[in-house]
Amino acid sequence: MAELHLLGTILGCSDFKEPSGLYCKWKIVTGENYDWQTLGGEVSGCTQVDAEGGEGRDGVWDHPIDTHFVIPSMIGWPRMRVEVWSRDSGGSNTLCGYGFCNIPTSTGLHEIDIATWVPCGGIHERLCSFFLGMKPHLKDPTIVAHTRPGESRFGLKCESSGVVYLSIEVITSNLENQGVCA
Repeated sequence: MAELHLLGTILGCSDFKEPSGLYCKWKIVTGENYDWQTLGGEVSGCTQVDAEGGEGRDGVWDHPIDTHFVIPSMIGWPRMRVEVWSRDSGGSNTLCGYGFCNIPTSTGLHEIDIATWVPCGGIHERLCSFFLGMKPHLKDPTIVAHTRPGESRFGLKCESSGVVYLSIEVITSNLENQGVCA
C-alpha cells in the first residue's frame, strides 16, 4: 500500500477585517468512499486564538499538522479546508472566512496561500449583519472543498475576506504501486 505523510504548519493569516481574536478551524478532507485510512495524527483541529501579527500578518498561529495516511488509490487526494473565526472580548464568535486548497501531489516543502471568502446572503442577512453583527454562514461547510459529486458553490453570492498561510511538507511512499512515477 502507498502512504502519504503531511507535516506542516498553519502559519497565520492576513487581510481580515477583524484585527485580532482570530482562530482557524481546519480539516483535511479526502474523497468519500475511497477507503483512505489515517495511520496517525489528526485530520482536523482548531488553532489557538491569534497572537498579534507583524510583517503584514493580522494573526500568527504556528499550529502544527502531522497526519499519516494509507492510500488505496490516487482518487480522493486530500484537500485542506479552513474556516477563520473571530472571538470578541464578550466571547462571541463571528465567521471571517471559508477557504480550501488542494494538497500538492509532488513531494517536498510547499508554501500555500489559501484565499478565503464569506457568503453575502440576501437583503435580510445583510441587514442583520449590519445592525446586529450576525454574519451569514453556511449550513453545511463541506461544500467549501467540493468533496461530494454534484455539490458546488455555483450560484453562492460571496465576497473575498483574507488569506491563510500554510507551510506543508508532502512525503510519499510506494506511489509507484499506484502507477505514479515520482
